[in-house]
Amino acid sequence: MFTWVKGNVYAPIATLYANNITLNNAAAAYFQDVRWVMIGIDHEAEKIAIRPVKKKDIDRKLVPMEQLHKVSIGKGYARITNKQMMEEISNLLGEPLNGNKYNATFHEQQELLIVELTSRLEKG
Repeated sequence: MFTWVKGNVYAPIATLYANNITLNNAAAAYFQDVRWVMIGIDHEAEKIAIRPVKKKDIDRKLVPMEQLHKVSIGKGYARITNKQMMEEISNLLGEPLNGNKYNATFHEQQELLIVELTSRLEKG
């Protein structure tokens, strides 16, 4: 009997580096129409939340400017760069970030991409 192996082409994955979070194409698709995001870190549950921020919310000053992070969209990926934030995540995990890959899930109602830091994937 075969056990079918889950692929990662359509699975949202976040890769953490010392300077940035890189989202694969499946995760980046949720950020195609935005240029700014907010990022939250849940230290107890070991999760990261990435919330897309619409231009109209920025124009209406509904989001504090100091909480915005620029998201760069490339062909097949999105990248959020912030060395200080990445150092905080590295300290939370107790290890350096060298291309560590984690599962992510987009929650439609909350409009959040949740990165599960307890679900590290093997490099491959």
